Amino acid sequence: MEGSTIFFSISQLKIMTAKHLLTEAGIVAHTVDKMDTAHAGVFGEIELHVAKDDEERARKILKDAEIL
Repeated sequence: MEGSTIFFSISQLKIMTAKHLLTEAGIVAHTVDKMDTAHAGVFGEIELHVAKDDEERARKILKDAEIL
């Protein structure tokens, strides 16, 4: 899947909320966990990716929900 990172956070709750909102809107979103398990919350982040075609719509949804 050719995609774009539209959001990243160290908070798994924020990522899951954003992913849920996008899924409800019919946008397929994937997470990539780049957290260092030995130093959780200190090094790395969790990324949220969507297809390039859905990027603009996904950003609008997350902005309207005040996540971005």
